[in-house]
Amino acid sequence: MSQSSLSLGQPEEPTPVPALPEVVAPSDGATSTSVAKLGRQKKRSHEQQAEVERIGQIEPFVGLERDERLFTALNQWRELSICARLITIDRLGLAKSLKFYTQSLTKRRSGLLVTPAPVIYVEIEQNSSLTDLFVCIGEFLAHPFYSGLLPQLRSRTLATLKSYKVKLLIINNADMLSFAAFNELMRIAEKMRISVVLAGSPYLNEILEPKGVKKNKYINIHNTFLKFHHYNVINKEDLPTVILEWEKKVGWSKPLKLWADKDIVATLSRCFLWTAASALRKSARNCGLENRPSSSTDQFSQHLPCFGQEL
Repeated sequence: MSQSSLSLGQPEEPTPVPALPEVVAPSDGATSTSVAKLGRQKKRSHEQQAEVERIGQIEPFVGLERDERLFTALNQWRELSICARLITIDRLGLAKSLKFYTQSLTKRRSGLLVTPAPVIYVEIEQNSSLTDLFVCIGEFLAHPFYSGLLPQLRSRTLATLKSYKVKLLIINNADMLSFAAFNELMRIAEKMRISVVLAGSPYLNEILEPKGVKKNKYINIHNTFLKFHHYNVINKEDLPTVILEWEKKVGWSKPLKLWADKDIVATLSRCFLWTAASALRKSARNCGLENRPSSSTDQFSQHLPCFGQEL
């Protein structure tokens, strides 16, 4: 028998298989390495979780001195049909104040406005075109027919504003409007002789300021909205009043008197300062003022007079 036949008759040795790593089941309280850690969460009962959610939804409006000054300016502009600007870095505070002012002067029945409706409040949600502006006005009026081509939207909007006897049109987040929308608001104010108020961040001033050749088209719009009012950030002295009103709305049987805790008031004051400073820097970046001399950013620092601190 040949050597080759002997080699064919020998059984082949099995190929060794590498051992797999042993998988150890995680013990109680341990987290597998393949699962992302979510952190520790406080366990609450259903009743406790419902109470936490209820408290989180309580956002009472507390009229302060800054709101009184705002309402006085709005009343004057509405009576004299003056167009103006509202500038703030406290975006949420201004929105709450404007909604309270609007709801105090308008009434609704079955979701529809009751005539007359002297004040209309529109909140721009994103970078909006002229069509978006008309649709936002229609949504506030709760009219389902606000659709169609631009000429139809324009005629319906003007007719509706006239029928509701509107005297003041407030546009919040106006710094997200297009040039065509700004121009249309100027035409509405001139044609209907009503007050149009633009509310927004300090960036709104930079948009309307006709600086440079490319901004010459904003000259008429800028001249229409020359009047302005600054809505300041809430100051430390007013915080106890806000906390007290919040505790009343919560309805605890034994109030904690958080308004009297100086540490809590100081912590909230620092939070407001940090939020305001962040918004201030963001507006400066949007306007291209971040790397300019300090004199160029003075117009922004005046929005924080209540803190008296340098950013």
